[in-house]
Amino acid sequence: MNMNFILSMSIAFSVIIGIVRCKVIDPSYYPFIYNICIVMLVEIINALHPYSSGTIKTLNTFSLIDFILFAWLFHNWGLFNHNRKRFFSIISAFIIAWIIITFFITGFSNINNPFLLIYSFTLIFFSVTTFNKIVVQQRINIFTNARFWICMGIIIFYSFFMLTRATDLSGGVLHLSKSFKLNLQNIVTYSNLFVNLLYAVAVIWVPRKKNITTLL
Repeated sequence: MNMNFILSMSIAFSVIIGIVRCKVIDPSYYPFIYNICIVMLVEIINALHPYSSGTIKTLNTFSLIDFILFAWLFHNWGLFNHNRKRFFSIISAFIIAWIIITFFITGFSNINNPFLLIYSFTLIFFSVTTFNKIVVQQRINIFTNARFWICMGIIIFYSFFMLTRATDLSGGVLHLSKSFKLNLQNIVTYSNLFVNLLYAVAVIWVPRKKNITTLL
């Protein structure tokens, strides 16, 4: 079995914990639980059909779903000041950008690298902003804060992801060696493993939903 697939299945830890805790966790974290479940499904699909046009189409489709779910999560956390119009405007703008890039610039059967770079950078920006709010505004132990672990995971994963996409775009110009690309892929693989473990820690620390009866 492919080692990359085995390591990528480390996401199963957070999925299992999320499913077990699903009924008791704060509903604002549901987009994150949906996301990690879809990530595991995508990894399985790609493992069953490697090196096919279907894999690229899956990645292109997932990129939009991934952004929407994370944007929804940040909206729940109040990043957009709980302004629904602002939230839907952002989502609409990225949907339009995805359609234009995927179908009119790169083609659905080719990796939509421009969109992958744009949405990765945006998620990193959202995470850094949220991280700063956690450190400055919330007087709690950040290591027991699920938002902290999720933001750290996003920053690490999408930073390396952006590097691989940028390398893919500029590879023909820079004439990068196969060994460089292989080493970069190895780094991405192990960083993915690390991030999946961070997500598992995050799910453990997701707060329980408020029990209204206890407040009466």
